[in-house]
Amino acid sequence: MLRSLTYLVLVLALMSNVPVFSQTKKEQANLEKQAKKEQARLEKERKKEEKKRKKKELPENIEAFPKNFLIRPRFVYPEVSLNVSNRMFGKGEKFKYKPAMPGVVGLSVKIKKVYVSVAIQLPASEQLKRKYGETKFRNININIQGRTVLWSLFYRDYKGFYLKDYENYYPNWNKDSLGYPKSPGLRIIEGGLNMGFNFNKNFSMNAAFAQGERQKKGAGSFLMGWSERWQYIEADTSFVPPTQGDLYPNLNKLKFGNFISTIIYVGYGYQFVIKKVHFTPVLLAGTGFQIQSYEQTDKKRFWINMPTYATLKGQLGYNGDHFFANLVYATEFNSIPIKESRIRLYHNWLEFGMGLRF
Repeated sequence: MLRSLTYLVLVLALMSNVPVFSQTKKEQANLEKQAKKEQARLEKERKKEEKKRKKKELPENIEAFPKNFLIRPRFVYPEVSLNVSNRMFGKGEKFKYKPAMPGVVGLSVKIKKVYVSVAIQLPASEQLKRKYGETKFRNININIQGRTVLWSLFYRDYKGFYLKDYENYYPNWNKDSLGYPKSPGLRIIEGGLNMGFNFNKNFSMNAAFAQGERQKKGAGSFLMGWSERWQYIEADTSFVPPTQGDLYPNLNKLKFGNFISTIIYVGYGYQFVIKKVHFTPVLLAGTGFQIQSYEQTDKKRFWINMPTYATLKGQLGYNGDHFFANLVYATEFNSIPIKESRIRLYHNWLEFGMGLRF
């Protein structure tokens, strides 16, 4: 009897130990599985952090300034023109409108990567107003200028132009007493977004134009960008000069028009460096598509066309540890092709600025 009881106890003990041993193996397997997952996760995070570190790491020829605040007064001499020509094999005369702008003073402020630029027009003399008329304008730019990526928001508004080449249309016009023929109601508004990339980490657009960094050795890069822009033209019935109305049927008696463009552009830039003096030329060109909606006194029109775009920029500057200065010249044009007409908007400006980092 005693032997039977002892045997039964042993069997029960063995039976009770089976699930315990089985559960322990499962837990060990789960723990090993979790450990492998955790190890993979940590390895992934390590590689991610290493990638971020390398991305932030400056190339040998780029020097970053620890100061995050920069202020830069500047003087700008802008030149804007609206050129109209006929696309129908020489039919129709060219004509050009320009605003009356004596010069612009402004201020640029940079906080970290955000670069804000605002300008106001210098007062025009009475003599200039009599000769060219008066232009009212606004020009605002907000840039986020990185080493390889640029975001730019812009808004430009010009109202009041004069007809530059008037002799073919007003042969008896007395410029000495009347000045140029004026169109005070002609207004051009442009606004939009530009995004640009450079593909060489050894070339810094920031160092070239914003001077938030310094490039120690010369380098260049292939450039590519994308632009979304809205353009608005408001005119009166005198926008097309006399004798040209029949040759510009889609512009004659124009009241206003809205033009929305998507443009892709490519180009190249290079920065030449001699110690702390640098010179940087940049050339970009491209095209895209444009949605056109405009209204004349007697009809409304809708069309889709292909605009062209190009810009050339060059700067010469000194980029010291605290003091910096540069001279920038830029020319930009984009077109509004309207059936038989081609409108080209040119923006040229010469800018001088200097400032301190602190």
